[in-house]
Amino acid sequence: MAQVQDEIQKLMQKDMDRKDFIKHVGVGFVAVTGISALLKTLTSLNGSDRNAQVGYGSGAYGGSSKRKA
Repeated sequence: MAQVQDEIQKLMQKDMDRKDFIKHVGVGFVAVTGISALLKTLTSLNGSDRNAQVGYGSGAYGGSSKRKA
């Protein structure tokens, strides 16, 4: 944890122009969104993000593409 804080301090002390700043912010944004997408994928594979199969919303007009005969 201390190593991460040291790296952040080094980054904050570094002289950079606008192009370098935007590049660093972009890489950070991609890293954060990539991690959240990965976690979302892992939870959906685990089955913890299941939709209701019965009740309101399970019919054809409630968002399900399956039709009952």
